[in-house]
Amino acid sequence: MPYYYIPSRRIRTELISLLVCFLVAVGLNVYAIIHYNAPLSELWTSLLYVLEASAVLYAVWIILRLLVFGIARLFGYKPKHKHRHAHRFRSSHHHHHHSHSNPSNRQIEP
Repeated sequence: MPYYYIPSRRIRTELISLLVCFLVAVGLNVYAIIHYNAPLSELWTSLLYVLEASAVLYAVWIILRLLVFGIARLFGYKPKHKHRHAHRFRSSHHHHHHSHSNPSNRQIEP
């Protein structure tokens, strides 16, 4: 089974996106409660619908980002990779041996 590394920055970005979608859904629910003079208990009783609306908003957000990314790729945009530690992304069965003939690869001992 292949090993996939998901950078913590990506996880944080997705969690923030999901939180924003949830807050938008809660805001829409509060607006509807006020607009239709519904009882405040609707905040709790409609929580399942708010969670469903959050999931739908998040799915729409993902589709929009994929569309924008796809269109950008059609026009030749290539994202810059921000991997500072690229060696962490190599699979464990690939071993790269560096030649010690190159002075830049040598470690300096104290």
